[in-house]
Amino acid sequence: MPIRALCTICSDFFDHSRDVAAIHCGHTFHLQCLIQWFETAPSRTCPQCRIQEEENVLDAEFLKNELDNVRAQLSQKDKEKRDSQVIIDTLRDTLEERNATVVSLQQALGKAEMLCSTLKKQMKYLEQQQDETKQAQEEARRLRSKMKTMEQIELLLQSQRPEVEEMIRDMGVGQSAVEQLAVYCVSLKKEYENLKEARKASGEVADKLRKDLFSSRSKLQTVYSELDQAKLELKSAQKDLQSADKEIMSLKKKLTMLQETLNLPP
Repeated sequence: MPIRALCTICSDFFDHSRDVAAIHCGHTFHLQCLIQWFETAPSRTCPQCRIQEEENVLDAEFLKNELDNVRAQLSQKDKEKRDSQVIIDTLRDTLEERNATVVSLQQALGKAEMLCSTLKKQMKYLEQQQDETKQAQEEARRLRSKMKTMEQIELLLQSQRPEVEEMIRDMGVGQSAVEQLAVYCVSLKKEYENLKEARKASGEVADKLRKDLFSSRSKLQTVYSELDQAKLELKSAQKDLQSADKEIMSLKKKLTMLQETLNLPP
C-alpha cells in the first residue's frame, strides 16, 4: 500500500483538491497553509525544520512556479495512470477472450473424446461380428467337407453293377449279406437326402455370411477412418489448448506485474 504524505501545518493528507508547494529545504506543505504560516510567523522559517528562508525565495512568483510544476507532475501522473488503465483493460479483455477460447477448446475436446469412445465401442462390436463370421466360415468349411464325403457315397450308389458286385463280394454272401447291404444302402440314401438339405442350408448360410462379412469389413473400415480423423482433431485441440494456456499464463504475469508497478487493485 503506498505511503500517504501529510502537511505538518494542518496535519491533513495531501490530495487533488488542494494545491501544494515545496520550499528549498525540501519539505512540502499545502500552499494556503504555507502562505498563512509566513504571514503570521515572526520569521520566515520552515514550519517543519525551522531553517531560515530567504525573502526572495518564497515570493508569489516562486510559489506559482512550484504550483505549476506540481500540477504538471500530477497531470503527467494522471495521464500515465489512464494509459496504464487502458493497457490493463486491454489485457483483461484479451484474457477473457483467451478464457472463452479455452472453454470452447475444452468443449471440443470433450466432444472428440466422446466420439472416440463411441467409435471404439463400434469397432469392438464389429470385431466381435468379424469373429463370429470367422467361426461361421469354419463351420461352413466343415459342412462342405462332410458334403464332399456324401458326394462320394452318392457316386457309390450310382455305380455300375460290377462295382456293386465287388462291394457285395467284400461284404460276403448269403441272405444276411444282402439284407445288410440293403439296410446300408437305405441308410446311405437317407443320409444323402439329409446332407442335400444341409448343403442347401449351409450354402444359404455361407452366402449370408459372405454378405455380412463384406458389410462388416466396410463398416469397420469406415470406423477406422473416423477414428483416425477424430484422433487428429483431438491432437489439434490439445495443441490449441496448450497454446492458449501458455498465452493466458503470460497475460496473467504481465497483468500482475503492471498492477504491482501501479499499485492497482487486482
